[in-house]
Amino acid sequence: MSWFIAAFAIATVMFFITPEKVTDKADNQPSIVDKFSKHSLVILPLLVLSWLIIAIASSPVIHFAGTAIGFVLTSCAIALPSAHKYLAPLATLTFASLLIELALYL
Repeated sequence: MSWFIAAFAIATVMFFITPEKVTDKADNQPSIVDKFSKHSLVILPLLVLSWLIIAIASSPVIHFAGTAIGFVLTSCAIALPSAHKYLAPLATLTFASLLIELALYL
């Protein structure tokens, strides 16, 4: 249950910090802040993904692991515009994991 709460919290934070309108600047030399802000949305999901991998590696494998990783990878794909092409397969993986868990627990 804590992974669901964490996924909801991450989605809420990303919703509030995502810019409403993205514009391209015509700067020839982007500053360090611009370079950092381009990838700043993916930092939190990557931190959660590394925490999940460490938690899964240090404990017995449970059925929720695939779904948790699927949720985090989907949020990483949303945060990076270059990874939007992987959004549908990752969402499908998450949906399939949820269906498998539902079948196991009914």
